[in-house]
Amino acid sequence: MQRYSVLIITLLSLPVMLIGLVSTNASAASPNISRSYSSTTSVPIGSIVSLVSNKSGYVEPSNIANGQKLAGVVVNSDESLLAVNPSSGKVQVATDGNVNTLVSTVNGNIIAGQEVAVSPFNGIGMMASPSDRVIGTALTNFNNKTSGAAVEQVRDSSGTSHNITVGYVKLSISIGVANNTSNSSLQAIQQFIESLTGHNISTYRVIVALGIAFLAIISMVTLIYAAVYSSIISIGRNPLAKFAVLRTLTSVISMIVLIAGVGSLSLYLLLY
Repeated sequence: MQRYSVLIITLLSLPVMLIGLVSTNASAASPNISRSYSSTTSVPIGSIVSLVSNKSGYVEPSNIANGQKLAGVVVNSDESLLAVNPSSGKVQVATDGNVNTLVSTVNGNIIAGQEVAVSPFNGIGMMASPSDRVIGTALTNFNNKTSGAAVEQVRDSSGTSHNITVGYVKLSISIGVANNTSNSSLQAIQQFIESLTGHNISTYRVIVALGIAFLAIISMVTLIYAAVYSSIISIGRNPLAKFAVLRTLTSVISMIVLIAGVGSLSLYLLLY
């Protein structure tokens, strides 16, 4: 009976860990999916674009005025795993995946894990504020010291010229609205993990890592509790059951080591 209990608990625990391992590999790949659109203006690679009202199949550089019609980020067709209807003279727009995106420091420096919103400047993103229309989540930092960052003269939606620091961040596309509240605890955990790993980690990966760690700990604690409880009951009923109890504990320890190994491997692949 003891062995069956341990086996059932273990079988319930291991699939969860394996699912986490699979999701790690999937998130690491994250290829782009894109489709072609027409445009009446020249749109640089990395620009954020929106659909043109009353003109089917056309896009234009995004800004605060047309942010509600966000389409995606302009890419080269050969950068996509799946490029729908690629053709010369048209703009290829990524609607899913990780892409290099034009951003600026107009609303402050961008930190990995923060959302990127449309800005007053055509095609260029910025750090999102609550309720802003966002194109996705930054996977890398951006400030005036970032490699490749440059001061550029750009025009806002009213046609006024401004000098701003512009460059690229790696972005995970997820069109929506910025959160109204920030999770300071999650940001603190993210910064702590980044200090341990030595590189930037997205909020998504931090959340998945915390979930995997929590499930691994719960699984191991459950196994230990079940083994100790069953051992006490067995010895109380039959003092001669010493060797059977030791065999059960050995099996449980092996399962705990296995779960710890799978969990550790999942966390390593996710965070490094």
